[in-house]
Amino acid sequence: MKKLIMIFIAFIALTGCGSGHQQKEKTSEWGDRIATINNTAYYWLQLSDDSARISAVRDNQLVTDCIVRGPVYGARQYDDGEIYILCGQNQIFWLDVRYIPSEIDLMTEEEWDNYDSSQENVDAIIDIGM
Repeated sequence: MKKLIMIFIAFIALTGCGSGHQQKEKTSEWGDRIATINNTAYYWLQLSDDSARISAVRDNQLVTDCIVRGPVYGARQYDDGEIYILCGQNQIFWLDVRYIPSEIDLMTEEEWDNYDSSQENVDAIIDIGM
């Protein structure tokens, strides 16, 4: 009987130790936290090389989310408290947290170089660089 108990304890110890190595690191279902602004947490989840998702979460509930397409590499909160999307060649794009669209399509460097601004009804197009 003693041998049976010892084998049972050894089995529990071995399976308990082995399972710890197989567990995945816990991550948020929304991605990596970028910032918290006015009790709302903003998360960045890279979906592929050219798309990501920004999720706004309040009280552990999804408020809204936005798909970002284009040459995107991440997002972060800068010293001014605002969130900027990192894209292209040291380019940043301001994310207006007051109004988050369902999609943001950012131009690639080639699209920007070939862009004809005369077709737009605007005074100026500003290329924001770091």
